[in-house]
Amino acid sequence: MASNCSILYEELLLCSICLGEFNEPVSTPCGHNFCKGCIMKYWNSLVSGPAQCPLCKKKLGNKPRLQVNTEFRDMVEHFNHMRVKDLPKIIAKPGEVTCDICTKPKLKASKTCLVCLASYCEIHLESHQNLNTHKLIDPVSNLEDKVCKKHDKMLELYCCTDKECVCLICLNDDHTSHKVVPLERAFKDRKAIFDNLTSELKEKENSISGSVRKIKASIQRSRNMSVDDIGQLVQVWRALVAFLQRKQGELVKEIEEKQKESEKQAEDQITLLEQKLSDLKRRRSDIEKCIQSEDYLYLLQSCQFKQIPENTYQIDQLTEQPTNVKIVKQSVAQIKERVIKEVDMLINKVRSSDFSDPPEQSDEDENKRMGNSVQDAWRPPKDRLMMIQQCNAVNGTLNSYSAHPRLTVSRDGKTLSFRESEQWFPVLRWQFKNYCAVLANEGFNSGRFYYEVVVTSSQHLILGVVKESFNREVLFPLTPEHGAWVWFGSSFQENIEKIGVFVDYEKGEVSFFDTNSRTLLHSLTECCFTETKTGVQGLLYSVIGLSPVYRPKIYPFFFFRGFYLLDSLTITPVECTC
Repeated sequence: MASNCSILYEELLLCSICLGEFNEPVSTPCGHNFCKGCIMKYWNSLVSGPAQCPLCKKKLGNKPRLQVNTEFRDMVEHFNHMRVKDLPKIIAKPGEVTCDICTKPKLKASKTCLVCLASYCEIHLESHQNLNTHKLIDPVSNLEDKVCKKHDKMLELYCCTDKECVCLICLNDDHTSHKVVPLERAFKDRKAIFDNLTSELKEKENSISGSVRKIKASIQRSRNMSVDDIGQLVQVWRALVAFLQRKQGELVKEIEEKQKESEKQAEDQITLLEQKLSDLKRRRSDIEKCIQSEDYLYLLQSCQFKQIPENTYQIDQLTEQPTNVKIVKQSVAQIKERVIKEVDMLINKVRSSDFSDPPEQSDEDENKRMGNSVQDAWRPPKDRLMMIQQCNAVNGTLNSYSAHPRLTVSRDGKTLSFRESEQWFPVLRWQFKNYCAVLANEGFNSGRFYYEVVVTSSQHLILGVVKESFNREVLFPLTPEHGAWVWFGSSFQENIEKIGVFVDYEKGEVSFFDTNSRTLLHSLTECCFTETKTGVQGLLYSVIGLSPVYRPKIYPFFFFRGFYLLDSLTITPVECTC
C-alpha cells in the first residue's frame, strides 16, 4: 500500500503528460500544472484549432504565453528532497539501472516499461501501474537494443530464417515469407540449446577435473615415490660409504699387521746378524792371540787355521719393497676413475630413461651386480653411436598381425622372412595390403629409442618409423607428409649387413647407422611427429580449454621392395662393440 508521501507525490508532483517529475512547471489559465516542454509539445501536436488543456479540455484560444511557476517549482524540489531523505536505500549505485523520471539524485529503477521505453523507480512506478496495457519487465539499461532501428518499434519477434530479432512492421516489410516466432518461444528454444550445451560442457569439465585430479594424484604418488627413491638412494650410498670405510679399516689393519710382520723379520735378522758379529769378533780375537805368540810350536800346532765358509757369515739383506702408500694410491686412483665413469653412466641412463618401472631385483642380485661392476672396468663411449647403444637401446619385436600375407614372423617375433605363397584366408583390416611390410609391437610417443637389424640384402630394404595413423590400405609415397620417415637401402651401392636406427621424438630426429663400420648412413632432422586436431574436434578442444596438439605413437617400420624369397631380416640385441 502506498504511503501518504507517495500519494501526495503522485497527485501533486507528477506531470500528467509525461507522468514524471515536473521540469520547469508552468500553470495554464485553467489552473492545471504541466512541464513547460510537455505542454508546448502537446499544443504543437494539435493539427488545427485553438489550444486546450489536456486534462479539462478547456479551450484557451491562441497559445498563451506561459511562465515558470516558481513557488510550485520550489515545492516540487522540497518534496523531492524529502523523498530522497526518507528512502536512502534505493538511491542507484554505480552500475545499476536508474530511474529515467527522477532528477538528481537518481533512484534505483524497479521496472522497465517496454511501451514507454523507460525505467521507473518504486515511487514513479505506482502511477505507471495504472496503465494496464503497458508491459513491465525487470530493469534493463540497454533499451535501445530492444528497439528496431529501422521502424523505432519494439522487437517482439524472431526471424528463424535471417537469425535476427524483428518488429511487427519488419514482418510485413522484409520478412513476409520467413519463419517467424515470438521472442519468448525463440528464447525458450535457445535456452534449451544452451542448457544442453551447458550440460555437455559441465560433463567435459567434470571429466577434465577428474583427469586433473588423477594427474595431481599421480604427481603426488610420483613425488612420494621420488622421496622414497631418494631415501633408498641415500641408503645405498651410505651402505657403499660404510662398505668403503669398512674396507678401509680392513686395509689399515692389513697394513699394520704387515708392518708388524716386517718389523719382526727385521728384528730376527738383527738378532742373527748380532750373533754372527759376536762369533766373528771371538774368532778374530783368538787369531790375534796366536799372532802375538812367539812360540813357533804353539802357533803351528795349537792354532789350527780353519777356512771360513763363504755362506757362513753371509749377511742376508732385506729386499726393499715398494711402500704401501704408493700401492694404495695407485689402486684407489684406478677405482676412483672406474667409479666416476660408472656414476656418469648411471646419470646418463637416468636422464634418458622413460621412467618405466624396472624389474625388481633381490638384494643378493644387486650386491652381485655391484660387485661385478666394481671388478669390471667400465668402457667409456668412444663415439656417438656407442653412447646411443649404451643409453637408448630397446628390445623390439615384430607384430605378426600387421605383416603382409606373403611375410612370416618367427615365434619370438625377431625374424621376418618370405613365404612361398600367400595365406589362403582374407587379409585383415590392420594388415598391410599393398606393402610387403610389417610394424613393430612397440610404439613410442616420447623420449629416445634405438634398435638394430641384420639383413640379407639392404638393397631391397626400406627401414624407418611411421605414425600410428599411417594408412595401411592405400599405396602412397613414403614421405613425412604421409606420416613416414624412412631410409632406402638402394641409395647405397654396397650391401650393408647390420643397420642401427635411432629416433629422438623430442628433437624430431631419425638416424640410420652402419653398425659394422660405425658410420652414419642417413639422418632426418626437424621431423614433426605431433598432430593438431582440426575441425569440430579442434573447436571442441579449444572451447573446453584443451590443447589441440596430439602426440601420436610412432612404430618401427620394415618394408621389402619386391618379392625376393631369400630376403630376411632379424632384430638383434644391441651390443656395444668398438
